[in-house]
Amino acid sequence: MGILNARPKLRPDEVMRWKTLANRVVSPRIASGGQLIVTDRRVLFQPNRFDTAIGRKPWECPLEYVTGIESVSRSRDALAGGLRERLGIQTADGVEIFVVNKLEKKMMEVREFLHRP
Repeated sequence: MGILNARPKLRPDEVMRWKTLANRVVSPRIASGGQLIVTDRRVLFQPNRFDTAIGRKPWECPLEYVTGIESVSRSRDALAGGLRERLGIQTADGVEIFVVNKLEKKMMEVREFLHRP
């Protein structure tokens, strides 16, 4: 893929449908840089090489456990992208928050690939 972002680790016969650069909110003061990816089986976040080297972990969720997409309001947590609206992926376990450029466009694209409201 590039110097900073490794090629996504897909399973055999898994097909990538969509990807974008994103930061995943790990805690109120920490965001991990990398790629947000939707395949035909799951949605996943793969940290970039730097964040992987400092211990940031990937995240994934099977598509059937994604319950929706939302815009997450701004917050005071500037270090985790809180100064702007963010992409929320709703799952049975809660909401995973990602900082992406062109939020409205990305939300429409993700909804299309996930077939979720």
